[in-house]
Amino acid sequence: MKALIKTIAIAGILSTSFAATNVVIAEEVKAVVATPAAQSLYDRIGGEKVSRAIVEDIWTNHSNNPIVKGRFINSDPEYVKQRVFEIFAAATGGDVEYKGMDLAERHSNMNVSEMEFNAAIDDIMAAMTKNNIAQKEKDEVLVILWSVRPAIVNTFMTTDALTKKQSVN
Repeated sequence: MKALIKTIAIAGILSTSFAATNVVIAEEVKAVVATPAAQSLYDRIGGEKVSRAIVEDIWTNHSNNPIVKGRFINSDPEYVKQRVFEIFAAATGGDVEYKGMDLAERHSNMNVSEMEFNAAIDDIMAAMTKNNIAQKEKDEVLVILWSVRPAIVNTFMTTDALTKKQSVN
């Protein structure tokens, strides 16, 4: 009987705690809903002007990065920069339409390696640093970039294949 009473008491304490937690959570949700909409990441970065400057620096960084520069040799720089701007702006909350191919479709036959993906990420982060983007915003962009990784990276790329590929470039 004592065990039953103890179990009932614990259940009462837990249900009271859960009820109190639900009230606190409900109050927090009301507070968030009542506050004005937060500024988009795109706007916090600096909108179109700064985003285009970042894209220009990404292009420069990629063009000078021995790991990825071979990917862009036969590319039209203005076309690539425009598509990168569109996807960067759209992904960060800008009111910009991305007119390029689906990322998975675009990269499906490119056999992008982990090393190339990481080098591209480094180039993007360096461009953001050059444009004085705060760490919080850089972290948010990094999360976005990592979220698209599965659509870009060929996880079946082996070190041996990568070594042969790098020696060709």
